[in-house]
Amino acid sequence: MPKPPEANSFSHQLEGPPVFSLGQAVFASLSGRSILATAYLRSAGDRKLGIVYCTNRPSIIVRITLPDLPTPKLEDEDETGSDLKKEEKEKKKEEETTDVECHTLFSDFPARSPRVWFPVGDEDDSKHLRPVAIWVSSAKEPHGSCSRLHALELPNAEELKSSWESTNPESRDQSSLSSGCRTVVDSVWDPPQSVEDGGFPGLYINQLPTNPFLFVYGTLYATCVTIWGCYSDIVAIPIGPGAITDLQAESIIRLPRPGRRRGTTVVTCDGKQGIAAVSSDLTEPNDVFTASIHDPDFASLEWHHITNTASRVRNLTFGLMGKIIDVKERYPTQTIYLGSEADSDRRLITMAHGGPHSVTPLFFSAPLVALALCGYNVSMPNYTGSLGYGQRWVEELLGKIGRLDVDDVMGSAKELVKRGMAREGPGMQLYMGGSHGGFLGAHVVGQYPTFFSAAVLRNPVINVASMISTTDIPDWTDVECGTSYNPAALLLPENYSNLYSMSPIQYVDKVQTPVLLNIGDVDQRVPPSQGKEYYHLLKARGMGDKVEMLWFPENGHPLDKVEAERVCWETAHAWFQKYGKKTAV
Repeated sequence: MPKPPEANSFSHQLEGPPVFSLGQAVFASLSGRSILATAYLRSAGDRKLGIVYCTNRPSIIVRITLPDLPTPKLEDEDETGSDLKKEEKEKKKEEETTDVECHTLFSDFPARSPRVWFPVGDEDDSKHLRPVAIWVSSAKEPHGSCSRLHALELPNAEELKSSWESTNPESRDQSSLSSGCRTVVDSVWDPPQSVEDGGFPGLYINQLPTNPFLFVYGTLYATCVTIWGCYSDIVAIPIGPGAITDLQAESIIRLPRPGRRRGTTVVTCDGKQGIAAVSSDLTEPNDVFTASIHDPDFASLEWHHITNTASRVRNLTFGLMGKIIDVKERYPTQTIYLGSEADSDRRLITMAHGGPHSVTPLFFSAPLVALALCGYNVSMPNYTGSLGYGQRWVEELLGKIGRLDVDDVMGSAKELVKRGMAREGPGMQLYMGGSHGGFLGAHVVGQYPTFFSAAVLRNPVINVASMISTTDIPDWTDVECGTSYNPAALLLPENYSNLYSMSPIQYVDKVQTPVLLNIGDVDQRVPPSQGKEYYHLLKARGMGDKVEMLWFPENGHPLDKVEAERVCWETAHAWFQKYGKKTAV
């Protein structure tokens, strides 16, 4: 992985493209002269790979030291010619440049999300401690994986004057600082027991909270929201004082769920003993909760409702229930079931998430609850490759897309049939999915042409081989198909054959299921040519009105503009009503 020079001075006036792009900057000293940031590097070929949903981008943690600039002096201006003087001063400011120092702090793995805790001045048990920096890192492949948590004690105010922020360059010792970096929580390959039995699967974090720190009875904790199977829970991780490294699962505290809700999305802390969270569940929308920590093991933590949005919709969601279903003989595959407590004779919509290294947690989703209220049951499978079960199961899917994940999705639908929670037959099984979920949808309607009665696909991957040169994540195509990414490589016939063999386009002649395609006009992740190609191939095979394509101008991959979201929901409902068995609502 390329690195910036160990001592790299640069100005804001760049004569060429930057070596890296900076983001997520935080102050690392109270003086404001030291900053930690994430530096995103370019890949070979001077390419910036897509960063959204991808935690594996070449990136390092850097420390930037700003110069100790003199305080500007106020100057008296004569009334005559004051405008001219102002213009001269503005021009002088534009011409001035200031050199700053940039040093690599951490470059072992793709890293991001630096956060810094400063001792609270009025707390006797913390004021003698040094500031602490934390950040997370991930594997270089694939695009989503188990995270590591790293920590570093920073110099205190007095030490900064003689090290980082010294006016004498020879006094700035860099090696001793980087050597103090430690891994607090490492990646977990395979939990010792299943996640449903409490096995810790590792941390799954995109970004750390803006304010993650708690200081409880002399111990500093970092908090975050992490995926734990189908759950999205808050954990507290002791990071000091002292060089805490390689924590075991029993040292990581899984906090009680706010309001017993199983899907937390946000957590923030006050640096002392106060914590706030936003949580939901399948039939309960987001509410804000707060708590104070009064004991060192968090045992007496009690959450207090700040908002009560859920009570406003309780009369609408009454009669709906959500549960986790284990798919037998396909561990770790699970599916989240949302539907009627009393009526299993409803149409079932299977909705697989994208990624594939993502997850569907137990969050409230207004569109899915609305479908349930319209007479459908909904199944959201977390197939092999999903996050939250251990790194082993993330990597298990590599080289097996289009087969293992398809078998898991079909296994989840058939498991519900076996349990009497769904039925097979005309009009009873429906499919919905986007991105890799759309890829799976195109696979299942081709491999199982009579199982689903209708499908709605958003920006689906159809032909992996033709996508490699047009997507913003070309590495995805290689890695998911079981080979390493080489930005200098050519797409040779044997490589094309491998990518094609995992693509749903190979089953296009077998498709009988009515398919509705929703395509974003400016999607850089899955180019719109993918869905367009599928549409024309199906039309050419006599599908007629049973294949339709909606084109959304100025919409990208998620189709998340307000009008697009509304149209996508309404047309999906209409498509399912047209081709699914009608039931009383």
